[in-house]
Order: sequence, then C-alpha cells, then structure tokens
Amino acid sequence: MSQQSSVIERHSRSRIRAREWLVAISGGATLAFTAWGLGGVQMWTLHVLLVGGLLTMFLAVFKARVSKFPYFSFSNQSLRRLISWPPFWFSFLFLLYLMIGALNPTVEVVRDERGWWVEAVQAPLAAWLPTSVRSDYHPMNAWRVLASFTAAFTLIWGLWAGLTRRKPVLLVLWCLLISGAAMGLVAILQHLTEAKMVLWTFPSSNEYFWGSFFYRNQAAAYLNLILIASGVLFFYHANRTRKFSRSGGPHFLCFFTFALTAASIGLALSRGGILFGGILTVSFLALLVLFGLQSIFHIRSFLLSLLPVVILGLGAILAVSYIDLDAIEERFGDIGETIETADQDARAISTKATWDMTQDRLALGWGGGSFRYIFPMYQRNYPEIYYAHYHRKKGWVGRRVCRYAHNDIVQFLAEYGVVGSSLILLTLVWILFSAFRIFSFSAFFLLVGFSISMSHAFFDFIFNSPAYWMAYITLLAASSKLLEMEAARRW
Repeated sequence: MSQQSSVIERHSRSRIRAREWLVAISGGATLAFTAWGLGGVQMWTLHVLLVGGLLTMFLAVFKARVSKFPYFSFSNQSLRRLISWPPFWFSFLFLLYLMIGALNPTVEVVRDERGWWVEAVQAPLAAWLPTSVRSDYHPMNAWRVLASFTAAFTLIWGLWAGLTRRKPVLLVLWCLLISGAAMGLVAILQHLTEAKMVLWTFPSSNEYFWGSFFYRNQAAAYLNLILIASGVLFFYHANRTRKFSRSGGPHFLCFFTFALTAASIGLALSRGGILFGGILTVSFLALLVLFGLQSIFHIRSFLLSLLPVVILGLGAILAVSYIDLDAIEERFGDIGETIETADQDARAISTKATWDMTQDRLALGWGGGSFRYIFPMYQRNYPEIYYAHYHRKKGWVGRRVCRYAHNDIVQFLAEYGVVGSSLILLTLVWILFSAFRIFSFSAFFLLVGFSISMSHAFFDFIFNSPAYWMAYITLLAASSKLLEMEAARRW
C-alpha cells in the first residue's frame, strides 16, 4: 500500500513539474515575442500578447484530468499562491477599474468628412464612477488599453501562481534576455545595411525606427530592460558560481549580452536611452567591483569578477570606432539650451498642458486611452504646441497632433487619476520589494533599474508600448520570484 502511494505521489509530482514547464514555456515565448512584436502597437501584435498572457494564466491555475472524458479543474495550490499575493489584488482592482470606465463613457468621439471632435454624453452607469472616451478600437480606446494591461497582468499572475522551482523561472528570464539581445543585434545589422523598413519588412512613417520598434526611444528603453535582466542574472549566477566554487558559469553569457545591448543603445541615438543606459552601465560596473572586492580573499573568484570589467573596457575602446560620436554629441548638444529655456521646450509645455488636464479629474482621471482625444482642449491654451506650421502670410496654421504627453507619469495621472495610478504603483512597488527577502547584488541592481525606468518615463512615453510594459512588469515579477526562491533555498 505504501509502495502504491509513493508511486502515485511520484506521478503527481511529475505532472506538477510538467505543468510548470508548460507555464514557463508559454510565459517565455510571450516575453520573447515582446522583442519582435513591433512594440505591441499594432492590433495583431497586441492580441498575440493577450493570448500569450491568458494562456500562461490558464496553464497555471488549471490542471488536466482524465476519467471517462478529459476535463480541466482548478489547481488549488496555484490558486492559493495567487490569491495570497497582494499584487494580484492591486492589479485585479485596476483591471476592474478600467472595465468600469470602458462601460461608462462620458465623452464620445464624433467623426465625419471634416475630421473629428468630442461631445459630452450621459454616463451609462454613474458620473461618479470611473469614466472613459467612447471611440474606435483601432486608433485607441479604453477597451484596447484594457487588453494591454490584461495581457501583462495575466502573464505575471500565471508565472507567480504556476512556478515553484528555480529552473522554470530562469527559463522565463533567459527567454527575455536572449530575445532582447538578439533584437539589439538585428537593430545593429539594420543600421549597417541602412534598412528602410522595420525588420526589412514593415513600412514605417517614422524614419527613426530601431530594431522591431517604430520609435527608437521605446526601442532604447526596451534594450535598457535587457541591460537590467543581464545584470540581475549576472550577479545571480556569479554568486552561485562563487558559492559552489565553480570556475565558470552562465554569468559570462549575461555579460556578453549586456555589452552587445549597450552597443545597440548607443547606435540608436536616443538621448534618454543613452543617458539612462549609461547610468545602468556605470551602476553595473560599480556593483561588479564591489562584488569582486567581496571575493578578494578568494583569488580565483576575484579575478573572474574583474575580468568582465577589463573586457567591457576593451569593448568600449573598440566600439568608439564604430559608434558615430559626432551624431551622439549633436543629439545631446541642445540639452543645456533646453534646460535653460524649459518654458519654450515642447515637451515641458506638453507636460504643463497635461497637468491642466489632470487637475480637472484628479481623482478618477479621464479614462484609459483618453489622452489623444481630450488633450486638444488643453493644448489650444498653449500656442507653442498647438500649431504645427508657420505660414509667412497666414501665421501659425495647422494643429499639431499629440497622441502622447511625452511624460508617462503625468499622462497616467491624467488617464487613470490618483486612484488608478496608485493601484499600478502599489503593484510595482510590492513586486519589487518582495525581491529583498535577503540583500543581494541582483536585488539592488533590480532596484536601480526600476528607479531608472521610472525616471525615463518622466521624459518619454515608453510605458505606452504594450511590449515594453509587459516586459517591464514581468522582469520585475520573475526576478522577484527567483530571488525569493533563493532566499527560501528552493533550488
């Protein structure tokens, strides 16, 4: 009887492990697609991300059973892990918040041959509830925003609930790392071949594309995420290599991807990407030196820790001959002037106008995807950003189209209000600090990366890329999960 029960137990464990690998493969494949899915800005790419997130969630919380007919049932253990995780409730409430707003439009976009404008309509539910702008799905509306956030949240729910061992979590992170670094390499090849289309296939109205992204600043921000992933995995594997007195390990591959990705960011000529990528690189090298000093009494570990610093230095010297430093200098040449004349800078003025928009509905916001429709009402108060062209006889003519605020922090407040933005922030902060069950270089570098990403978002609209947002929050969740397992010694 005991032998039979042990056999049943082994089969049960094997089924659980098989399901874990399926969850990891589904999550890893979805993350890999974020590097190649054109930023998730096209509808078909967004829907692929949504399907990937939902599939990962399904595999995590359901288990297959076979009696007379195959059927699915809930995995009680996975559900308990999920509902005991506070970020699940924060993110779930945010999705509910978005759904109520999508069902409760108070503004409608009207279109005819002359163009489009907005008109106030009666709230179907109640005016004191979250609201939205009724518009088409294709350009942007609350339902499309809901799909984007659902894709990201269901992915992290599935990974957190479905993964209990170190190796499947590592698979997810390595999928992000390898696919992102490969995208950076492809971007370099596009640059060298002077490609005129995204991935040599997709036409772009914006000549400043990079890799699979139509907007180079978003591409550079995504590649900075790959730097963060490289650093987190480097210190994780290097620490385990030192702990078990090994002579090598995967951390050298992490270092290689870090260097390759950093070179791609430099070639992208994104000021924000280069600035914040440079801070990440300096932070990584500083932590690397500290890591080496920690191992100073273990000569082999110390030398292995300093070797990447030497290689990166030599690589930087070699890269100088290939990166157009004059172009970088030109891109950064006007920063001092921009700071001195911030009142005349378009982005600074756009932030002012967006803040005006925010103050009118500070608590609940205008609704997901509402910015491009509501902002023109506030934009007209600032002629510097309202008109697109100057005619010598007619003066300023043509309205400048602003689809994003170039400041994700203020735009999030404008669209989701203090309530919705707080739910997002609580989700991110709780996930981040769950990584600090024990102090580690990986956790500290993750904190540095989180701070830098939030700082970058204050100057651009990187979080409005569904691919970036999904990769960002999944990197936080998977890294925190891995470090939590390390603290609990669940290897």
